[in-house]
Amino acid sequence: MAARLNDLRAGAALALVALAVTACGRPTGDFGRAEPSFLHDTLLPAAGNLTAEYVRKEPVSGFPLTDDEIELRNRAWAFVRAPHVRDWWLDSLVEGERTRILPILKGGDAPSPEIVAMFPEIALPIIAPAYDRRRYHGYLLSDGRISTETLWTRVIDDAGADTALIPPFCDVAARVRRADVERLGALRRQRLVEAQLHEGAEARVWENEETIAWVWQALGYRAASYRYAIDHLQVEAPSNQLFGANRAYDTLVFSKCFGAPGIRTALPSGPGRHSRLMNAPDPFDEPVPQK
Repeated sequence: MAARLNDLRAGAALALVALAVTACGRPTGDFGRAEPSFLHDTLLPAAGNLTAEYVRKEPVSGFPLTDDEIELRNRAWAFVRAPHVRDWWLDSLVEGERTRILPILKGGDAPSPEIVAMFPEIALPIIAPAYDRRRYHGYLLSDGRISTETLWTRVIDDAGADTALIPPFCDVAARVRRADVERLGALRRQRLVEAQLHEGAEARVWENEETIAWVWQALGYRAASYRYAIDHLQVEAPSNQLFGANRAYDTLVFSKCFGAPGIRTALPSGPGRHSRLMNAPDPFDEPVPQK
């Protein structure tokens, strides 16, 4: 147990260094697209894979990413970062998650056990509120010059923009899911015995499922932020746009993916070390979680 704790502390030291290096997070260009960066595209992911594999004991695949797997990760980035509440610390945490320097962080009042183990207690209050649902509402009110009707319009537009991105994400997620089921089936049919091939395949399925679940978790945080903002604006600035805001929120949280087989039946044993997110709502089974 002590050795495990020391490994996690060592990983935390690496994570803190990496977060300092990432500074303002992943660089972006026009329309919020990620700009190519050797540091963010090569060095940090390499460090993150080492941290994930040897510190957190997570599966790491050495297989090349398929075109669909690359697109899945690119589309995921639009959900896991929150441009409407962007700041250097939140961007750095998200970049830490994307590169696997950090585990996927959980929002809420209490940090996840992984974070408690990795970081000294003094650092936990800094990390825990990273996905506080109140941030979006605070951002809306940060400019007192904006009319209250504009605030309501912003909520409706932001929720609608998130909802519009879900179908294309689900399309590529379904393709990746179907390919993963075929990948595992090919291992069984061909009776390939190389342990490295099995481990790499199952690790890649794990990584893909982690990415999909990460997006669904992030959408749950966004939905919670919109719900908090709507509920508070009803009191602070009543408007006849309430119906439109509630409709935009409902459309988001009832979104669901279609067109792919269940992964749990296709992967009965899975990687040796399961992700906690494999037990989270599956986008192909459940709508966006309402946190």
